[in-house]
Amino acid sequence: MRKGLRNIALTFILLMTVNFIYGQNKFGALTYNKAINISGKQRMLTQRMGKIYLYLLTNPNDFKAKKDLKITKIIFEKQNNILQKNSASDLTKERISEVKETWEKYKKFLASEPNKDDAVKIVNTNSTILKYANNVVNAIILESKGKINSNDSFVEEEDSELKQIINKAGRQRMLSQRLALYYYANKSDLKTPKSERNLKSVFTELDNALNDLLISSFNNDRIDESLGEVSALWESVSSNKDRLFKQGYEDSEMYKLSNQLTKTFNKITNLYEKVRIE
Repeated sequence: MRKGLRNIALTFILLMTVNFIYGQNKFGALTYNKAINISGKQRMLTQRMGKIYLYLLTNPNDFKAKKDLKITKIIFEKQNNILQKNSASDLTKERISEVKETWEKYKKFLASEPNKDDAVKIVNTNSTILKYANNVVNAIILESKGKINSNDSFVEEEDSELKQIINKAGRQRMLSQRLALYYYANKSDLKTPKSERNLKSVFTELDNALNDLLISSFNNDRIDESLGEVSALWESVSSNKDRLFKQGYEDSEMYKLSNQLTKTFNKITNLYEKVRIE
């Protein structure tokens, strides 16, 4: 009888230990890879909202775009709350609070009927909320360090590299939207030397990071296939840069292109999230 009770007690302790260790490896109810993916998506949404507003400035009757803006605002706020609820780190919570404070100002510009004055404000401030959203991603990556329970330094290094590649792939979603935002910001009535530099900078970063993804050691057949799809789409842009830099796209064409790039990079990011370290 005592032996049976002892075995039950040992089993209970073992289960509690496993659950504790497993919990230590998680961002609340999320895996750290999922949290990095979601927080990275927040960066994209900040740029998507700005892009849609600038698009509506000259396309005010596009009701699909208006719906896109409304839905994006809702998702952004809900995902902020999810991240805040699941974080156990004071630093991460502080970074999320900074996003929320900046968001209160940013969404006031987005709420107005599209006009040039608020469009200029969005162009001037979108990078600020993007910076704070990016700080959240970095805080979550920092929070995750040392959470993997392994005595194998190689496994720890691989896990860290995987999180960085999830971050980089997720950042491509943001750059795809930011590319369109600054394409619209470079129209004659909004264009400034800074907006022109930003468009070229986004193009270069997106192009370079795609090359990094193509040679990642985490790529599998499904990731390679998706990278092939997005590379073919990006080639149509990179092979004719003048069309991008000299306003050669129709507004609706650029809107669709940025969403196609984002959708494919989102698929790639989700696939990286599911990669398992052996």
